Amino acid sequence: MNNLDERDCILNEDLEKLQKAINSLSKKEYNQKQDAIKNCEAQVKKISVYIESYEIEIENLDKAQITMYNDKLGSIKQRFLRLKSELKFTKNEAQKQENLFKGRSDQQPQSLEFMKTQQVIEMGDQLQKDAQKIITDTNLIVQLGNDLADQTKISLDQQIAQLDSMYDKVQETQSVLKRSADKIKYFAKQVYTDKFLICLIALIFIAIIVLIVLSALGLDEGKFITPDQIKGSLASNSSSSMNTSTTSASK
Repeated sequence: MNNLDERDCILNEDLEKLQKAINSLSKKEYNQKQDAIKNCEAQVKKISVYIESYEIEIENLDKAQITMYNDKLGSIKQRFLRLKSELKFTKNEAQKQENLFKGRSDQQPQSLEFMKTQQVIEMGDQLQKDAQKIITDTNLIVQLGNDLADQTKISLDQQIAQLDSMYDKVQETQSVLKRSADKIKYFAKQVYTDKFLICLIALIFIAIIVLIVLSALGLDEGKFITPDQIKGSLASNSSSSMNTSTTSASK
């Protein structure tokens, strides 16, 4: 085992001793607790010096060893900081107890049992006050949460009402569009019907004219009876055309 490994073992053993000493503080009486806290603080200082020395020795190693021992040092530091925090908390609690009972010994002699009873009572009162404050703060937070929930509910109701109104408008618009589409289809059918009728009438009219012309010219073999006035008119027109053609030829 090299020097660094040995130092690592010593530090872990010292941390273990410090852990046990801190755990035993809760079992000690008031007067004994103060001395025990001082002993723990002395151990903390000694361990802090060892850690600094350990850190300096690691810096002189090569890169591979630095990485390995830095991991060990990090674990030691983490455990050391946790123990320092525990010791600080215990010391603060002891200081509170000292402040609670400060000056009572000058007013009247008190037995140790009476001091413990008063300590428990006063600590209970303090805990009750703290709990009451927490409850008050919690009620305030709950009230704020309820107010926020009410505002959110109102906002959601308004949005739902707007959505319902928009849905009704969309439904109404769809109904209007459907009726409009039906009317457009109806008008389109009427237009197509009118066009068909116009074409049919035009064909009938053309057919009648053709038949009249054929009958007047005698080309229908008597199948179509043409009034005499129409025949005379067509014959005179035909004679005039022939005379005009003859005159033109003579000239």
